[in-house]
Amino acid sequence: MKKFISSIILSLCLLAAASFAQNANETVPAAVSYGIVVDNSGSYRTLLGSVIDFSKDIVEENKTDDEAFVVRFVASDNIKLAQNFTDSKTELRDTLDNLYIEGGLTALLDAVYFSAKYLAENSKDEAGRKKFLILITDGEDRKSAVKIEELLKFLKEKQIKVYAVALADEKVSQRVLDKLTKETGGKKYLPKTRAELPAIAKELANQIRIQ
Repeated sequence: MKKFISSIILSLCLLAAASFAQNANETVPAAVSYGIVVDNSGSYRTLLGSVIDFSKDIVEENKTDDEAFVVRFVASDNIKLAQNFTDSKTELRDTLDNLYIEGGLTALLDAVYFSAKYLAENSKDEAGRKKFLILITDGEDRKSAVKIEELLKFLKEKQIKVYAVALADEKVSQRVLDKLTKETGGKKYLPKTRAELPAIAKELANQIRIQ
C-alpha cells in the first residue's frame, strides 16, 4: 500500500513539474509603449493613404495598458510630435488621418533619434513594459545631423527596438533600416505590394507584444 501511495505521489509531482515547465515556456503578452514614426516627405505623396490605413490597423490591436504616440518627419527642422502618448485609439486615429506631405530633405536618423528620446523620457516606467518604434519610410536619409553609431548606442542603452516597414513607389533603401532593426533586436518588413500591409500589421502587432 505504501508503495502504491508513493507511486501516486510521484506521478502527481511529475505532472505538476510538467505543467509548470509548459507554463514557463508559454509566451505572455506584455504591455507596450511605442511610437509610430511616419515619413511625410514628398516621396510618400502617393503612399500616404495606404500608410495611414496601415498605421490605424496597428492601433486597433492596442490593449488596455498600451500607450502610443505619433511622429511625422521630413527634414531635420521639420520633425513633429503629432500626437503625444495616449491610450486613446480615437485620438491616434484622428492624428493619423491628419498627416500630410511636405517637401524637404528627409532626415530619417534625426527622426528616429527624436522619437527614441521622447519614448525614453515619457513612457510609463513599469517592470516588463516593452518599448519600441515602428518606422514607416522608404529608407532614404538625405540629411541627418545625428550619426547612426550615436543613434544605435542610444537605442541600445534605452532598450528600444526598431521595427521598420520599408515601403516605396520605386526602390527601398535598405542599408540604414537593416542596421536599425538588426542591431536593436527589431525586424524589417519589406512588402512587395500595398495589399500585404494589413497582414503585416497583424503580424507586427502580435510580435511586439510577446516577451
